[in-house]
Parts: sequence; structure tokens; C-alpha cells
Amino acid sequence: MKTCYIIGGGSFDGFFDEIKKDDLVLAADRGYKLAKSENIKVDYIIGDFDSSKRPEDDHVIALNPVKDFTDTVAAIEFAREKGYKKIIIYGGLGGRESHTISNIRTIFHYKKQGVDIKLKSRSKEIFVVDDKFTYTYDNHDFYVSIFSLSDKTRLTIEGLYYELEDYKMKIDDALGVSNETKNEDFEIEVKDGAVVVVFEDKDC
Repeated sequence: MKTCYIIGGGSFDGFFDEIKKDDLVLAADRGYKLAKSENIKVDYIIGDFDSSKRPEDDHVIALNPVKDFTDTVAAIEFAREKGYKKIIIYGGLGGRESHTISNIRTIFHYKKQGVDIKLKSRSKEIFVVDDKFTYTYDNHDFYVSIFSLSDKTRLTIEGLYYELEDYKMKIDDALGVSNETKNEDFEIEVKDGAVVVVFEDKDC
């Protein structure tokens, strides 16, 4: 599936994917400076440029700074209009905590609309699961935290250190924090509701 990569303006510690021919690369506001620092070719730059100088580029989409959505959401909407349903966001974690929380809520919003979005950095990945997710073990052990996004989530976990069978997880339930991989494939299945999943390296 073709992928859209969005470089946001949060903490940025590198780019770790291979951009293919049909992929789309967007920079959200000051994310263009981060992309430039990594020599990443950007197809479009989107933002209101209230936190950075507007770049001199033919592919700039300038937004009114008085708006009801973030530059990242504007980039997601642009990608969706172009037909992209798989999006990976770099620079969407760290920095201002308010933006991190906003981005997590945003990926949940778009998951309900059929768009899969992942927040990614060197040591962390965050995404939403509302059906079944399978991870193929690749000799990389890490923490897996799972938090419900509703009060009616039914959750099954197989292959992690702590397993669950049709567990009813509420939105204020912290049981899912800091589970661990154990040298094998694992599966997260959600029958009702949705969960936010956090992968974190053990040395981060």
C-alpha cells in the first residue's frame, strides 16, 4: 500500500523508512526544516508558518494562522484527498506535550474513518488498533503499552509476557502499561472499542 510520510515540527531524531515511487512526503510547518536537515525530498510544505519563516518553494500551501485545526491535521487531510490511507508521522512526538496529546487523539479520529496513522520516532511508535494487529518478531524486544479509548473495549492479547482473554478494559484502566515482548510473534485483538498501542525501546 502506498504511504504518506508527514514530517511534523515536534522532536525529530531521524527518518527510518524507505520512500518508494508512489509515496507522498509532506512537511507540516517547521517540519520542512527538519526534513531538509535529513536531505528528505518533500513534495509539499503545508502550514501557517506562525512558528517558522515561510520557505521559498513552489510547493508551499500556506494556511491562515487563525484556524480550528493543526498544521498536522491539514497535512493529513491533504494526504487523504490524494487517496492515501496509510500515513506515518515523524516529528509528531515530544516537543510540546499538548501537540503530542492532540496527535494521539487525531490518529484515533482518522482510524474511525479508515485511515491508519502511526506516530514514529527512533525509539517509539504509537498507533490505534480497533480490530486485529499481528506483530512478527524480528529479534527486537521492547515494551508494549495498551490503553483503551472507550469504556466498552474487549481485548485479547496473545504472545506478550502478560496475556489477556476477552478482557473488558475501560478508558481509565492502567492495566495495559509496560507489557513486554518475549522472543515470539504476538497479537492484539479488539472486539469492541479501540486501543492506543505504544511501542517503546527498553533503553529509551
